[in-house]
Amino acid sequence: MPFFKLNSKLTFVLLLLCIGPIFGKSIPVVPTDNSILQVKVTVQYPHFIQPWRFKNPEVRQSTGIYVGDQKVLIPAQAVYFYTSIEIKKPDSLKVFTAELERLDPDLGLAILKFNDLNAAKDLKPVTFPSEIFLPGTALVMESKDQRSLEEKKIRMIRLDMDSYSSGYTELPYIEVQSEDKLDGVGELIVDTTARIPQGILYQFKENNMGRVIPSFAIQHFIEGKSFPFKGFRFKPLIDSATRNYYGLRKDDLGVLVAEIYPGSSADGILQLEDVLLEVANFKIDPKGYFDHPKFGKLNLSYLFHNTNDNDSPFEKKIKLKVFRNKKPVSLEMDLKPLPESAIRIPYGNSRFQTPKYLMLAGLIFQELSEQYLTEHGNQWRNRVNKELLYLNDFYRIKRNANEGKIVFLSQVLPLSGNKAYHTANQMILKTMNGIQIQSLDQLQTLVKESNSPYIHFVTNDGFEMIFKKEEIQKLNAEAKQSFQIQKDSNF
Repeated sequence: MPFFKLNSKLTFVLLLLCIGPIFGKSIPVVPTDNSILQVKVTVQYPHFIQPWRFKNPEVRQSTGIYVGDQKVLIPAQAVYFYTSIEIKKPDSLKVFTAELERLDPDLGLAILKFNDLNAAKDLKPVTFPSEIFLPGTALVMESKDQRSLEEKKIRMIRLDMDSYSSGYTELPYIEVQSEDKLDGVGELIVDTTARIPQGILYQFKENNMGRVIPSFAIQHFIEGKSFPFKGFRFKPLIDSATRNYYGLRKDDLGVLVAEIYPGSSADGILQLEDVLLEVANFKIDPKGYFDHPKFGKLNLSYLFHNTNDNDSPFEKKIKLKVFRNKKPVSLEMDLKPLPESAIRIPYGNSRFQTPKYLMLAGLIFQELSEQYLTEHGNQWRNRVNKELLYLNDFYRIKRNANEGKIVFLSQVLPLSGNKAYHTANQMILKTMNGIQIQSLDQLQTLVKESNSPYIHFVTNDGFEMIFKKEEIQKLNAEAKQSFQIQKDSNF
């Protein structure tokens, strides 16, 4: 055997011996492992502007990672509103079907399960460790079309915190860069030297920068655990006048608690206008960052939302130090997931919910979601009602438990009986017969149970629409026949 080959093998073994104790039970992934799968998903998305319809079916290609027990890891975006899922192994023409087992819309990952118990016979499960290499070079493992497994180089730059494009909870991500063109559809990332899994590539842009879900977050998801949510929003405290107002000295740090979500971890613990000085014994600077001993400067949300075994607050009490009414106060917070009931306006993704609608006299009422607004094309922010846009940007989470959904008139189906209102659209419904409207369910019930011979709608800007109650069903029947709508409502 040539000396240089022997030398390379010895170096690799020595590296594994050195790195092994750091990664514990982490197992390298090599191309011959049969762990990377091709996944083809047929989806049929709902139509948010015409919510009684579905769009034409389309096919999405993704990379799937076998994680054992008949289960395959895949980006959540690939399986929303799926109608069929097909999985193919490398170098094989046989196709297996699977069903969605679990999905986390904040993390952006889903788990599929094979329908055929023999499908996973020759597959090797991938194990995701708690540790990650940063910064460092890595390999992207992907399986595309009928070709065999491919590997491309990538550079992992740093750990950061941000909302995933489709999520509510801020979770850690690894910023990556590559000279190669990548898809960002679930490719496995392994470090170049030891080939230990580092994460899943979920986004890659034209500027050659991308984002990876770190292995410790994936491990947490696979174990079936939920992700903690801090339950409050903060504002930087950088101007001296404001800091003086809250009684802070020149050298004091801290940010201002600006909003607390009802039913969340912070509800009943923090108060509005508390100045958050320390979290888990880390000092918080006036911009909302702290110094992590390994990853450097990070947003304070990491201290609440992180699931890294080494410094995760999950299932532990997290210590807080605040400045309240110009006095220091020590607190403890139990972290829990974001309560779904706190979401007022769904955004980013539909969380697998089809849009609701209620038709009354040919008027289509809906509950506001960002998916409805984005249906208006690339320039949707310029095209939609500015009040709806404002609510979507700033009132996504309830300010108090009694706040309802935003119900709005999306369009009027043109009928002879509602001719006076044909131009009305994208108007927020304020009241029906003088009662404030908080959901489509409530509106439907109120109309059904109303003893008044008239139904009187008033929008936020004072626009009024009045119908005889007996006209509503007659106009609805005409609209269903003319516009091929199956039902008066879809809930």
